[in-house]
Amino acid sequence: MSKKILYIFDASDWESRMEVARCAKARGMEIVIGLIDGDRSDPEFKVVHLKRANKNIGILSSLKMVRDMNALIKRENPDIIHAVTLKYGFMMGLAAFMFKNTHKIHTLAGLGYLFRSNEAKSALLRAVLRPFLTIVLRRSNTTLIFQNQDDLDLMVEGGYADDRKNTILIKGSGVYLDRFTPIPSSNDNNEPIILMPTRLVHEKGVAIFVEAARILKKRGVKAKFQIAGGETKHNPRAISADEMNEMVKDGAAQWLGRVSNMPELLSRAALIVYPSYYGEGIPRVLLESCAAGRAIVTTDHPGCREAVKHGINGLLVEVKNPEQTADAIYELLTNHEKRKAMEIQSRKLAEEEFDIYIIAQKTTKLYN
Repeated sequence: MSKKILYIFDASDWESRMEVARCAKARGMEIVIGLIDGDRSDPEFKVVHLKRANKNIGILSSLKMVRDMNALIKRENPDIIHAVTLKYGFMMGLAAFMFKNTHKIHTLAGLGYLFRSNEAKSALLRAVLRPFLTIVLRRSNTTLIFQNQDDLDLMVEGGYADDRKNTILIKGSGVYLDRFTPIPSSNDNNEPIILMPTRLVHEKGVAIFVEAARILKKRGVKAKFQIAGGETKHNPRAISADEMNEMVKDGAAQWLGRVSNMPELLSRAALIVYPSYYGEGIPRVLLESCAAGRAIVTTDHPGCREAVKHGINGLLVEVKNPEQTADAIYELLTNHEKRKAMEIQSRKLAEEEFDIYIIAQKTTKLYN
């Protein structure tokens, strides 16, 4: 008899999670998808739409979402529930708490604002949620997937997980390699493009990138500094359009807004810069930059250093350090041979570790 799996993930994760679902189906498993905040469907699978919690209503909206998940679990009666992100994994754990024979898998794709912010609000929220998180994440019928070793260590040391029983490391959500063509960057020094692809969240380091652009412009560097990314919802640290326009009004950098064809934009860039200090697993923009065969400047920060090996396929800099970021950009911008060697290594790393089919195989092995 085949196993039945219920996936719970956000509509924004559709691309990366669907390959895992297809791989599970190929293994003979029945698939149901609980899709949050989206209206997509797929002819291969049953898709049930779930409403996202409304932050303006607060805890009551979150409790309603838990109730909706509970109703879905009762109706589908799956053998395995696989939720993506800490937030939805926690909600799913509460919703499925009484289903003792159902195995729960949580992909903790970064620890985000709750664990990686030093704000008083996040510290208070951690203290309030700690007993509930511990109960949900340490249950005997639960497996936790981490995307980087730092997150795994933090949760084990904090008592939220047991590394001997219920944790596994799978690096990132994967990337479709065939969507990216690793074209060598141009050696033409006529205003090369320095690109930051990102979601607009302060901790992604957008202000650091803009300041690094200002520093290099003052040094006489002729380059186009571009930020590609649309406004982000449902994040307390999101950057508004007004804030972005204010940030780039001096012309040091250009905000492109949301870009539909990221592979094409990456192929035109001479260098990718991502000065993030956000709590993420392995940033998708870095996986895609590797797949596109680009040298990268990013921070020596959990998740980022999994995608960039210092001196091999890019350079790591301190967080919140625009001067060091500017120096790293200048070093790679003015040394084409070094940058070219790093581009080759980026694509090699993507092929060996970040291929989405490899990630899907590793993930679905857990279902057995």
